[in-house]
Parts: sequence; C-alpha cells; structure tokens
Amino acid sequence: MSIRPAKRAVRFAARAGRGPLGLGLALALLAAAAFARSAAVGRAAQDDQVVEAKVLLSRDGVHPGETVKVAVVLRIRPGYHINNDMPADQFLVPTTLAIDESQGAQTLEVVYPQGHRGRFAYTQAELIVYEGEAVLGALVRLEKSLLAGPLTMRGTVSYQACDNASCLPPKDLRFEFEVPVVEAGRKTHDVHADVFGKIAFSDKVK
Repeated sequence: MSIRPAKRAVRFAARAGRGPLGLGLALALLAAAAFARSAAVGRAAQDDQVVEAKVLLSRDGVHPGETVKVAVVLRIRPGYHINNDMPADQFLVPTTLAIDESQGAQTLEVVYPQGHRGRFAYTQAELIVYEGEAVLGALVRLEKSLLAGPLTMRGTVSYQACDNASCLPPKDLRFEFEVPVVEAGRKTHDVHADVFGKIAFSDKVK
C-alpha cells in the first residue's frame, strides 16, 4: 500500500465519522499502510542479498615470500544466477574478483569457473552463468618483509544477479580474510584440497 492510497483511506474514514470512531478507523488504516510499506522495503532489501561469499586458503600457514591460493566460494540464492567473467551480452555486468594489493601481498592470477550455458528472457544472447555455488580463485604472493602474525586482507566480488526474466542492479560484495603468516622453518600443511581441486590455476604460476 502506498502513501497516496493511505491518505485517501484516511479521508474516507474522516467522512465516515468525525467522532472518535472515525478517528480510530483512520489511525488503524494509517498504521496498516505504514506496516505494508515497511514490509515491502524489507522484501526489497532481502531480494538484494542474492550472493554470499566464504574465503578459504590452501595452506594452514604461509611463510613470508611464499604464494598461497585463495578460494572465494560464492553461494547464489536458488532462482538466481550471475554472469560469468565475460558475458556475451555487452550490456550485462561480468563477475570479477579483485584482491586489495596494498596490504603486503601481490595477486599473480585470478581464475574463474567455466559456468554453464543458458538462455533467458531478458537477452537474445546465449549466456554462460553461475548458479548455486561458484568457486573463484586467486594466487597471492606475500612480501618477504612481512612479520609473523595474522595478515588481514580484503577483496571485492563484483557481480550482477538475474532471474529468468530480469536482472537486479550490479553489486560489489566486499569481504575480508586473515592469512596466517608464520616464521620461516615452521611446518605448514595443505588444507581444503577438495575445494582447490576445482580451480584451474595455470602451471606457470603454481
């Protein structure tokens, strides 16, 4: 219910009776209108939260100067999809991953999954999209000058979510994660092999 119909409802109630009963009816209608509008805004905000991100590292500790693989696991709400990194329709926004490099680390490579093909009502082009879960990867090299301790890093996934008929506005999903930097000589171990096995890092930068 919009504000304008609510005002009409108040005028109707006032005409129906200008005594306490009419005023009570008007106030009840205003309260109902405010609740409906609040619920609509809440639904719109909820509809905007289509993608969630979780960050995983390939090792349980990283020495200064070493490289570490980063996986950004995207969970996409059922009924929606996001574009791949090179959508066929020039008017659609690609999915991109960026790691902030001003924090003692350098990004050597970013890897995107293959996705799958689909056709949708909002474009004539056949698209490659991600649905359900998509795992993006980045290879990051730490600076040799880093000291042991947790290194907080930040990144951004930019994407555009769509259903079968239309698309939501583009969004930037900010996230942060900690890299456990350890002293030289301390033994570290590979972790999350099942996740990193899905990411096709190039041989030259492994």
